[in-house]
Amino acid sequence: MHPDEAAGIFEVGRSTVYNWMKEFRENGAAAFTVKKAIGRPRKLPDQQMAQLRSIIIGREPRQLQLDFALWTRELVREVIRRKFGVVYTLPAVGTILRDLGLSPQRPLVRAYQEETLLLDKRRPLTCADAIPASSSRVSH
Repeated sequence: MHPDEAAGIFEVGRSTVYNWMKEFRENGAAAFTVKKAIGRPRKLPDQQMAQLRSIIIGREPRQLQLDFALWTRELVREVIRRKFGVVYTLPAVGTILRDLGLSPQRPLVRAYQEETLLLDKRRPLTCADAIPASSSRVSH
Protein backbone atom coordinates (compact mmCIF):
# COMPACT_ATOMS: atom_id res chain seq x y z
CA MET A 1 0.00 0.00 0.00
CA HIS A 2 1.29 3.45 -0.88
CA PRO A 3 1.77 5.94 2.00
CA ASP A 4 -0.70 8.36 0.37
CA GLU A 5 -3.35 5.65 0.37
CA ALA A 6 -2.67 4.78 4.05
CA ALA A 7 -2.85 8.48 4.96
CA GLY A 8 -6.30 8.66 3.39
CA ILE A 9 -7.54 5.55 5.14
CA PHE A 10 -6.33 6.66 8.60
CA GLU A 11 -7.16 10.32 7.95
CA VAL A 12 -3.67 11.52 8.82
CA GLY A 13 -1.02 13.44 6.93
CA ARG A 14 1.41 11.66 4.64
CA SER A 15 4.34 12.66 6.86
CA THR A 16 2.68 10.83 9.76
CA VAL A 17 2.60 7.63 7.71
CA TYR A 18 6.28 8.05 6.83
CA ASN A 19 7.06 8.52 10.54
CA TRP A 20 5.16 5.31 11.31
CA MET A 21 7.14 3.47 8.65
CA LYS A 22 10.43 4.78 10.07
CA GLU A 23 9.43 3.72 13.60
CA PHE A 24 8.52 0.26 12.32
CA ARG A 25 11.86 -0.12 10.51
CA GLU A 26 13.76 0.91 13.67
CA ASN A 27 11.70 -0.84 16.38
CA GLY A 28 9.57 -3.46 14.66
CA ALA A 29 6.08 -4.21 15.99
CA ALA A 30 7.05 -2.73 19.37
CA ALA A 31 6.80 0.69 17.75
CA PHE A 32 3.03 0.31 17.67
CA THR A 33 2.42 -0.72 21.28
CA VAL A 34 0.20 1.62 23.25
CA LYS A 35 2.27 4.01 25.31
CA LYS A 36 1.10 6.10 28.22
CA ALA A 37 0.91 9.73 27.20
CA ILE A 38 3.47 11.85 28.96
CA GLY A 39 1.78 14.76 30.64
CA ARG A 40 2.56 17.42 33.12
CA PRO A 41 3.94 15.98 36.35
CA ARG A 42 1.73 16.12 39.42
CA LYS A 43 2.12 19.02 41.80
CA LEU A 44 1.82 16.58 44.72
CA PRO A 45 4.33 13.72 44.88
CA ASP A 46 3.18 10.23 45.84
CA GLN A 47 4.08 10.73 49.52
CA GLN A 48 1.85 13.82 49.76
CA MET A 49 -0.93 12.03 47.88
CA ALA A 50 -0.77 9.26 50.50
CA GLN A 51 -0.87 11.87 53.28
CA LEU A 52 -3.90 13.52 51.68
CA ARG A 53 -5.70 10.17 51.45
CA SER A 54 -5.07 9.43 55.12
CA ILE A 55 -6.32 12.89 56.08
CA ILE A 56 -9.56 12.42 54.13
CA ILE A 57 -10.18 8.87 55.31
CA GLY A 58 -9.11 9.40 58.90
CA ARG A 59 -10.90 12.64 59.74
CA GLU A 60 -13.94 14.69 58.97
CA PRO A 61 -13.54 18.30 57.78
CA ARG A 62 -14.76 19.84 61.04
CA GLN A 63 -11.79 18.27 62.86
CA LEU A 64 -9.58 20.45 60.65
CA GLN A 65 -11.55 23.62 61.47
CA LEU A 66 -13.40 23.51 58.15
CA ASP A 67 -17.02 24.61 57.95
CA PHE A 68 -18.69 21.45 56.77
CA ALA A 69 -19.04 17.80 57.79
CA LEU A 70 -18.61 16.14 54.37
CA TRP A 71 -15.61 16.04 52.05
CA THR A 72 -16.56 18.14 49.02
CA ARG A 73 -14.08 19.04 46.29
CA GLU A 74 -13.95 22.57 47.69
CA LEU A 75 -12.91 21.33 51.12
CA VAL A 76 -10.34 18.90 49.72
CA ARG A 77 -8.90 21.78 47.67
CA GLU A 78 -8.66 23.87 50.84
CA VAL A 79 -6.84 21.08 52.71
CA ILE A 80 -4.37 20.72 49.83
CA ARG A 81 -3.76 24.47 49.87
CA ARG A 82 -3.29 24.63 53.64
CA LYS A 83 -1.24 21.48 54.09
CA PHE A 84 0.91 21.49 50.95
CA GLY A 85 0.71 25.07 49.66
CA VAL A 86 -0.57 23.94 46.26
CA VAL A 87 -3.64 25.36 44.51
CA TYR A 88 -5.77 23.13 42.27
CA THR A 89 -8.90 23.75 40.22
CA LEU A 90 -12.05 21.89 41.27
CA PRO A 91 -11.91 19.51 38.26
CA ALA A 92 -8.28 18.71 39.15
CA VAL A 93 -9.32 17.96 42.74
CA GLY A 94 -11.96 15.58 41.35
CA THR A 95 -9.22 13.82 39.38
CA ILE A 96 -7.04 13.57 42.49
CA LEU A 97 -9.92 12.05 44.44
CA ARG A 98 -10.55 9.54 41.66
CA ASP A 99 -6.84 8.64 41.58
CA LEU A 100 -6.99 8.06 45.34
CA GLY A 101 -9.99 5.76 44.91
CA LEU A 102 -12.34 8.31 46.50
CA SER A 103 -15.15 10.53 45.32
CA PRO A 104 -16.44 13.88 46.55
CA GLN A 105 -19.48 13.82 48.76
CA ARG A 106 -22.57 15.63 47.52
CA PRO A 107 -24.44 16.58 50.65
CA LEU A 108 -27.41 18.61 49.47
CA VAL A 109 -29.05 16.08 47.18
CA ARG A 110 -28.36 13.09 49.42
CA ALA A 111 -29.48 14.86 52.59
CA TYR A 112 -32.65 16.09 50.91
CA GLN A 113 -33.47 12.63 49.55
CA GLU A 114 -32.84 10.95 52.90
CA GLU A 115 -35.02 13.54 54.67
CA THR A 116 -37.80 13.01 52.13
CA LEU A 117 -37.63 9.24 52.64
CA LEU A 118 -37.81 9.67 56.39
CA LEU A 119 -40.79 12.00 56.09
CA ASP A 120 -42.54 9.61 53.71
CA LYS A 121 -42.08 6.73 56.16
CA ARG A 122 -43.61 8.73 59.02
CA ARG A 123 -46.82 9.86 57.36
CA PRO A 124 -49.67 7.46 56.63
CA LEU A 125 -50.60 6.77 53.03
CA THR A 126 -53.68 8.47 51.64
CA CYS A 127 -55.85 7.89 48.58
CA ALA A 128 -54.03 10.74 46.83
CA ASP A 129 -50.77 8.75 47.08
CA ALA A 130 -52.28 5.96 44.98
CA ILE A 131 -53.12 8.29 42.08
CA PRO A 132 -50.11 9.55 40.10
CA ALA A 133 -49.93 13.33 39.87
CA SER A 134 -49.81 13.26 36.07
CA SER A 135 -52.95 11.21 35.61
CA SER A 136 -56.20 13.01 34.97
CA ARG A 137 -59.58 11.86 36.16
CA VAL A 138 -62.13 10.97 33.55
CA SER A 139 -65.58 12.38 34.16
CA HIS A 140 -68.60 10.35 33.07
